[in-house]
Amino acid sequence: MRSSVRTLLCLLFILVPLFVFAQRSDREPRQIRSSGGGAAPDISDSMTDEQRAEIQRGIAENIAKLKAEGKLAPESPQAVGLNWPVRKVNFNDRFIEGISNYVDQNPANPGATLEWNCGTRTYDVAGYNHGGIDIFTWPFGWLRMDTFQAEVVATAAGTIIQKADGNFDRNCAMGGGNPNMIFVRHADGSVAWYLHMKANSLTSKGVGATVAQGEFLGVVGSSGSSTGPHLHFELYNASNQLQEPYQGACNSLNASSWWNVQEPYRNTRINALMTGSAAPVMPACPTQEVPNAQSTFAPGSTIFMTAFYRDQLISQQTVWELVRPDGSVHLTWNHTSPDTYSASWWWYSRVLPATPLGTWRVRLTSLGQTVERPFILGTPSSALVTLTGRVTSSSGRGIGRVAVTLTNSTTGANVSTMTQKNGQYTFSNVAAGANYTVTATHRRFIFGNAVRSITPVENTTGLDINAQ
Repeated sequence: MRSSVRTLLCLLFILVPLFVFAQRSDREPRQIRSSGGGAAPDISDSMTDEQRAEIQRGIAENIAKLKAEGKLAPESPQAVGLNWPVRKVNFNDRFIEGISNYVDQNPANPGATLEWNCGTRTYDVAGYNHGGIDIFTWPFGWLRMDTFQAEVVATAAGTIIQKADGNFDRNCAMGGGNPNMIFVRHADGSVAWYLHMKANSLTSKGVGATVAQGEFLGVVGSSGSSTGPHLHFELYNASNQLQEPYQGACNSLNASSWWNVQEPYRNTRINALMTGSAAPVMPACPTQEVPNAQSTFAPGSTIFMTAFYRDQLISQQTVWELVRPDGSVHLTWNHTSPDTYSASWWWYSRVLPATPLGTWRVRLTSLGQTVERPFILGTPSSALVTLTGRVTSSSGRGIGRVAVTLTNSTTGANVSTMTQKNGQYTFSNVAAGANYTVTATHRRFIFGNAVRSITPVENTTGLDINAQ
């Protein structure tokens, strides 16, 4: 009897922990492996007094010349309103950018900084106070630059009064060199500066030409004294006084906001969510990043899931979920931000189950925002999807009669269509999960992003192609 009791107790001692561990491992994210992420590199720039003085002289001379030629209207007392100067093209990430620095309101330097919201999200160096807003591309700044996917557009309608192009654009440190840049004078006499753009990407329009609000000006780059791809946006009023477009308690430069819609100081959001065959590779500047994107996975293979944040806050909670094709949740876990970042990224890997086959989703919920990324478990789906987009001019108007071709990147098979009068095109009955390129050609227009690379998993819209 004692021997039987001892045997039963031994069995319980062995089996109960195994049962508890099995239950725990099925519920908790021990199956999830987080192995990467953190802060994005900070992006900044500088300009010497000599460079600034030369720019100011050129602007003054060109304004006087254009007025004498009748190409520049007298200033209107009505102040202009500004729209955002950067837009994404040619890919499906939710957003494209973050802000690393604002205008330094403290004239002392170095080491004495203050920005419009009374913080220190700016910088100075000996002899230089940061005089603009640094809007950097996030994620994959070099990739977006090299593929013309981050465009600089006019914040307000105006006249080009100066431009420079053709300078080296893969700088990684502050120092010498001249930026590729364009300057636009608005109806009220204010002048917007757009600096550090990609070489040979600027609009073909010359000094004296007019641009509409939202019109293409160039591509984000890293020319001149710059530590990475970004747009340095600088603004002066009609009296040539530096402005900070944001309204805030510590803005001593101007009393009101210049933005038509002023975004929050910390515009917290998920810029992109992706799935891949491996974690993204973020090499040292200026090497192009490798996203390792993939949207079709074999049963039992490993999926890598990466989220890219703008203005992620300390202790911010994100709920991650793997969702089955029927909408039920296969697995869920939480991520807590260890700090506040202007830009950050985090990735997880997971061995996928064998079933059910079909379209799964990675779903993130944070601060009331929900973002999803579909992927296929199984072979490329026989399901058919529809692809739509528009071909537009640099000012955003649709271009009709443009030839658009959809090509299967693996087989080379292709099909073509023509855009409608409003520039819209549609491809129906496209196999989901395969890799494609979309190209646009027209005898009168040159397209900076004429080739689109896509892997549709579901119906896809917004495959827009813009003329330079």
